[in-house]
Amino acid sequence: MKQLVSKELHDYWRSLKGARLAPERNDIEFTAIRRLLANVFIVHFDHAGRFPMKMCGTRINALWLGEQKGRSFLEFWDERDRAAVVSAFAAVTDEARPVIMGARSGAGDLPRLDLEVLLLPLRHFGRTHSLVLGSFAPANDPDWLGRMPVRRLHVQSLRVIGSEENALLGRPRLVLHEGGKAVCA
Repeated sequence: MKQLVSKELHDYWRSLKGARLAPERNDIEFTAIRRLLANVFIVHFDHAGRFPMKMCGTRINALWLGEQKGRSFLEFWDERDRAAVVSAFAAVTDEARPVIMGARSGAGDLPRLDLEVLLLPLRHFGRTHSLVLGSFAPANDPDWLGRMPVRRLHVQSLRVIGSEENALLGRPRLVLHEGGKAVCA
């Protein structure tokens, strides 16, 4: 993790979960992370694969120039990268592991924006296949931000946090290299 928003949200999440795989949704005190809220979201994990936004911070709304609550999380991503994003959600919900993604918007003459996207598992009434807490943290602060919408995002990197432990246990892990090629290690 490179961005302060991601680090602080991850640290807060870890402090809440303790020895559990993930904290309960009701454990979150939004006043404790009020500095981060503009960049924070909650996504509903639905079995239809839409992943609608249940809560969305104001900075995220500014990235796309409008309210994003209710929008499918997958709509933020280029169609070619959606399978990788769905795989990231699977790691978060199936294994209760955090995921950090590098994302980029813009190509050619379009303005470029690099983002760090954090996905954290949340339990809701004991279930991990319910909610995902996360953040969009821009790596840079271009002058056009808030005046032009961010274009579709492209996955630049994807890492399951704690996957080093998986390697020690002999479990496969997904590594996504730029260019979209996946390699199991």
